[in-house]
Amino acid sequence: MAHTPGRLPWQEIATHQAGVITIRDAVAAGVPPTEIRQHLADGRWQQPYRGVLLTEFSPSDGPAHLWAAVQAVGADAVLAGASAARLAGLVGYADAPVTLLLPTSRRSAAPPGVVLRHSARLTAADLDRRHDPRRTTPGRSVIDMAEWAPSRSQAVTILTDAVSQGIVPLRGLRDALARRGPITRRTLIAETLDVLETDAPLLTEALFRQLEQRYLLPAARYLMDGPPDEPTSRLRICFDPWPVRTEVATSAGAPSATSDAAGHLVVRLPTRMVRESPEQAVRVVTGALRQRGWQPAVPRSRPALAS
Repeated sequence: MAHTPGRLPWQEIATHQAGVITIRDAVAAGVPPTEIRQHLADGRWQQPYRGVLLTEFSPSDGPAHLWAAVQAVGADAVLAGASAARLAGLVGYADAPVTLLLPTSRRSAAPPGVVLRHSARLTAADLDRRHDPRRTTPGRSVIDMAEWAPSRSQAVTILTDAVSQGIVPLRGLRDALARRGPITRRTLIAETLDVLETDAPLLTEALFRQLEQRYLLPAARYLMDGPPDEPTSRLRICFDPWPVRTEVATSAGAPSATSDAAGHLVVRLPTRMVRESPEQAVRVVTGALRQRGWQPAVPRSRPALAS
């Protein structure tokens, strides 16, 4: 929630904004200009951008510098791309420059070290109203990152990282892409989302049911932890007559089998193994079933026809 200058002490305004306050707001809150100049001369305060004060020490990649950039550009400016996605929890993009998004009609000089971009399609649905400083939603932020990435391969990596890290679900990215309007990499982004969806439990279940019939595995119950169309959700395959449970997830590493507190043998498989190496996945599952007493059915041979 934005504060109304003059109605709150400058300390409260700055605290809410990670130690950042504009000179205009500080004066309106009762700080004399002479005191501001003295704080700057003494080194207790800093002025990273024109008209913006940093009232406490902060690392150069900390939230204070994001606040400062937003305050420097002023009304209508929102953090975007990697700057907004990092605040949503995206890891691995700390070196990206501070990026602000403005409406196409708004022209402003970029502060030092800040990248300004413009968009004619920035709807209320693309703005994160629940958090400060002003920023785009995780979905819009990631779509913009992919569009602005220096290469197509890096764009794919960004989308994959965002989904695997749980920053935004696939449906959130698809909604943000639909609102984004004409962009250069629309087809690439849509195709990448389609590929990521192949790891969703809904499709994995259909594939495993085929393996169940093909390799004469015992009938199982299928449960999903999370939305069935999201690749970060987990598929649980329960072989009830035998205390064996298989868990399939994109986050799983190498295949493993451990016993849980209830005495079940829990087999963990990565989703890609089920899709790309189904025979290997079946061998792991049948091995666990055999340990718990299951014996595969022997196909009945057809009687020879009389001549």
